[in-house]
Amino acid sequence: MNMRLLCFCFLFSYSLVCVAQTPCVNGMAGPYPCENINLLAFVGNEELGGGSMNDIWGWVDPLDSAEYVIIGRSSGASFIDITDPVNPIYLGNLPTETSNSTWRDIKVYNNHAFIVSEASGHGMQIFDLTNLRDIESPPLLFEEAAHYSGWGRAHNLVINESSGRAYGVGTDTFSGGLHILDISDPLNPVAIGDFSEDGYTHDAQVVNYSGPDTNYQGREIAFACNENTVTVVDVTDPDDAALISSNGYAGSSYTHQGWLTEDHRYFISNDELDEQYDGINTTSFIWDMMDLSAPEIIGTFVSSTQAIDHNLYTHNGLVYQSNYRAGLRILDTENIANASLEEVGYFDVYPANNSAQFNGTWSNYPYFPSGVIAVSHIEEGLFLLGLAGELSDLGCTDPEACNYDSTAIEDNGSCLGFNICGGCENEALFCIGCTDLSACNYNLEATIDDGTCFLIEAPTPQTIVQEDEAVVFQNGPGTFWYDSSTALDPISIGDSLVMSYESFPQTVWVANSDGEWDVTGGEEEPDFNNGQYHDNNGYWLLFDVYEAVILESVEVYAEESAVHSIIIIDTDGTVLAEVFQALDAGFNEFSLDVEIPAGEGYGLRSGNESPFLWRDAPYADLNFPYAIGSLASIVSSTVSSENQYNYYYFFYNWRLHSADPCLSSRVEFNVLIDPSNTVEINSENVNRELVKIVDQLGREIQPSKGQVVFYIYSDGTAEKKFIAE
Repeated sequence: MNMRLLCFCFLFSYSLVCVAQTPCVNGMAGPYPCENINLLAFVGNEELGGGSMNDIWGWVDPLDSAEYVIIGRSSGASFIDITDPVNPIYLGNLPTETSNSTWRDIKVYNNHAFIVSEASGHGMQIFDLTNLRDIESPPLLFEEAAHYSGWGRAHNLVINESSGRAYGVGTDTFSGGLHILDISDPLNPVAIGDFSEDGYTHDAQVVNYSGPDTNYQGREIAFACNENTVTVVDVTDPDDAALISSNGYAGSSYTHQGWLTEDHRYFISNDELDEQYDGINTTSFIWDMMDLSAPEIIGTFVSSTQAIDHNLYTHNGLVYQSNYRAGLRILDTENIANASLEEVGYFDVYPANNSAQFNGTWSNYPYFPSGVIAVSHIEEGLFLLGLAGELSDLGCTDPEACNYDSTAIEDNGSCLGFNICGGCENEALFCIGCTDLSACNYNLEATIDDGTCFLIEAPTPQTIVQEDEAVVFQNGPGTFWYDSSTALDPISIGDSLVMSYESFPQTVWVANSDGEWDVTGGEEEPDFNNGQYHDNNGYWLLFDVYEAVILESVEVYAEESAVHSIIIIDTDGTVLAEVFQALDAGFNEFSLDVEIPAGEGYGLRSGNESPFLWRDAPYADLNFPYAIGSLASIVSSTVSSENQYNYYYFFYNWRLHSADPCLSSRVEFNVLIDPSNTVEINSENVNRELVKIVDQLGREIQPSKGQVVFYIYSDGTAEKKFIAE
C-alpha cells in the first residue's frame, strides 16, 4: 500500500482526519499490520496542537452521550469530539500549567478532567468538560476551571470514581507514594491523607473492592506498582492507610502498571524494562488476588514481539495493551483461571519494527460505549480503532483470494479479488499518483495519474544596471545560483548573490527550491545550573530524519582544548561518518557537513572520552522531542528507562538543511553596464557584432516602436536606445 495515498487530510465541517476509515483485510489496514481491528480514523499530532503525545482518557457527555477524547501532549492537553469516529473534530487545547514535559496524565470524574505532569511546579489542572458542548468555531484555546497546587510534579493520577477520590502518585510529596484527595467537589480538591510506607508509586488502580478476599470486601483498596513490587494498600481511612502486602517477583526490572479483571480476582501487570534489559519478549504477569495479603503470580503471557509494554486496561473480558512499537494488543481472559491469556487481536501503529524501544503507542482508552478504542502514538498522534466484529477464527479461506487468511478456520464470505494495481478490491489503488517525470512529486510506481503533480514556481527575472561597483541580487531562501543554463552544480545556495564589478554585461541562471535552509533545533545552549562536564562516548542523542538532509554543524562546550571527533551512526550501529576537529575550551561550533538519508534511530555521539563535554542533567527543563524544522527530530538519549529523557548529551543548536530539494526551471538574472559608459560606434569597434537586444528587465526581445532597449555587443559593450520608428 502506498503510504502517500493514505495521508491526504480531509476537512469536513471542523473535522480533521488523516487516513480515512480502513478495514483490516488480509492482515493489513492500509500500511498497518492488524488482526480483528479496523482503523476508523487517524489525526496527526500537528493537527492536535503539536508536540509529542502521551496519556489518553475519555469522557461521555451524560446529556447526549457524545464521546470525547482527551489526549496529553508534551505542551498541553487536546480535546477531540469522536461522536462520529470517522470524522473526529479537534475542539481545542489546554496549555501546560508551567513548562513542557514528556509525561502528562489525565483522568475524568464528574464531568471534569484532572491533569498532572512531571513538569516542575505544574500541580493539577482541573478542566470543566461541559465547556466542550456546542463549540461553533473550533479549535479554541481553553483555560482551566481550577487548580490544585498541593504537589508540584506528579508522574500519574489515579481516580476512584466510586468514592470521589483522586490519588497523586510519583509526586514530589510523601516519598512519591499516595497523595490522597477528596474531589467530590471537583473544583475544590481537599487533601485527606497519604501513604508513603512502601516508597514511590509509579502507577495504581484504586477500587471499592468486591473481590473474593472477604477480609476486604467493601473497603477501598489500592493496587500499586511500586517500581519493584505490586503493593496492596487499604486506603479506606485515608488518614490511616494500611499496607496489606508488598510483593516482589523474580526478574523484576521496573514494575510499571497493571489493572484488575472486572471481578477483582486477578491483577495483570507489566514490567517496563525487562524486555530491554533481559532481551525477552513482551511479558505480562498474572496475579491471583484470592488473598490480598499473599498475592501469587500464577503465570505469564509472553507475546510474539520484543516490544516494551506500557499501559494496559481490562474491559468486557479483554485486556487492551499499549505495547510501544508493537501497538495495541488485545488479550482474551477467558482462561485466566488456568493462568492463560490468548492474543485475539492487534493493530500495529509502528509498522517499521517491534523492537524494545520507547516509540509508538503510549496508552489507550477502551471504555467508550460505542466501542471505539482511542490510542495515543507518541510521535504521530491519535488513532481511533474498532473491533472487527466478533473475535474469532472466521476469515477468507480461499488461497486464490487477495485477502486469504491462512489462520481462518471458517469462511465468512469476505474473500476479495485483486484490483488493477495488485491490491485488494475496494482498496485505494496504490498505482495512482503523479506520472509527470518533470514534477516534484513524480511517483515511479504510479501508472494512473491522479492530478497531484506540482512544480516549483520559477523566480521572476531581474535586471540590474551596473555602475561602478558590484551588484547584489536578492531572492528567497534556498535559491540555487548557476553560472550557466546547463551547469550541474550551483555556484551558491542562499537568498542573495554578489556579482563582482565587470566592464561587460553578466548573466546568472537562478532556480527556486522547496527545501528548508538554515534550520536549527535542539537545546539552544546548556543550562549550566543543571548538568556537568561529562565523559563522552558512553551515551548519546538519538534522532530521526524525515527526508535527506545535510547536518551542517552542532555546538559543543568543552572542558579543555583537545582534538575531538563526532560520529553519526544508524539504528544498527553502523558508522555513517566520523568528523574530527580541534576544540577550544568552552564554546565551539563543530562543522560536520554530512548528508544523512531519511530514517529513524540515528545516533549522534562522541568518538572519544576527552575532552569532557557539557551534558544537561535532570531539572534542566528538557523537552524531547526537539523538532528541527520539518526535517528531523531529536527524540531521546540512549540512557536506559525513562531517564533517557532526563539527560541531554553534548550537542546543542543543530543546523540542518535539505539535501535533495525540488528545483524550478532556471531563469536569467542580468547585470547590464551603465549605458553612460558604453563605447560609441567608430572605426575602432566596427568589427563588433550585435549579440542580442534586451528590454529593461533583461529579457531578449524584438524591439518595437516607443520602447527603451539595450543593444548588447560581442565585445561586451552595450547601448541604450529609444526606438522611435
